[in-house]
Amino acid sequence: MNKLEFEQTVLLFDLDNTLYLPSAGILDQIGQRMKRYVANSLNLSFEQATELCFGYYHRYGGTLRGLQQHHPEVDLDDFSVYAHNVDTSLLHPQPQLATALNGLQNRKYIFTNSALPYAKRLLEKMELQNCFDGIFSVEDTDFKMKPDAIAYERICRKFDVDPNKAMMFDDQPANLETAASMGMKTVLVNRSDITAPTTTYATSELTQFLIGLKSAS
Repeated sequence: MNKLEFEQTVLLFDLDNTLYLPSAGILDQIGQRMKRYVANSLNLSFEQATELCFGYYHRYGGTLRGLQQHHPEVDLDDFSVYAHNVDTSLLHPQPQLATALNGLQNRKYIFTNSALPYAKRLLEKMELQNCFDGIFSVEDTDFKMKPDAIAYERICRKFDVDPNKAMMFDDQPANLETAASMGMKTVLVNRSDITAPTTTYATSELTQFLIGLKSAS
């Protein structure tokens, strides 16, 4: 990527397991809490709730969207608050990542399937809240979350992003596939288990990758 191309590129960052390592265990907690909520709300066993949540995740990109589509009796706001009330003690300030992000002159946005209060809470815990120009959360999509193309169209419209001048960072290949189909460059983050990614780039060291982008430009 030459200097001009890079300077014109808007950077879109997933939050969970992208800006922090999966070893923090945040998504594992959310998954367990989602299943418990679904089991209690729909009078299912934990095993049945697990199967339902798994199916909705693969069909819609998230349990929340599946509940919206098929279970209007479930209070989505209450579900989201409960699911995201997690222990963040394994998250820590990330001064090196903050420096790398702030060293880039590009516009930078959070693009997450999570709820806005949760996203703000995690960014503050990592002391990254001042590194981004905006947050695009699941509320902005009416729960039509990644990898649904509608979510990408809406973030581009909200923040005036040309997909052909954007780069997306995410830990989920399906989310990056949609991004690539719209013309975005893609970066698979924290997925060393995928040995042959089809993305533009892949890294397990986001901070160093961003530093490298700046120096290469």
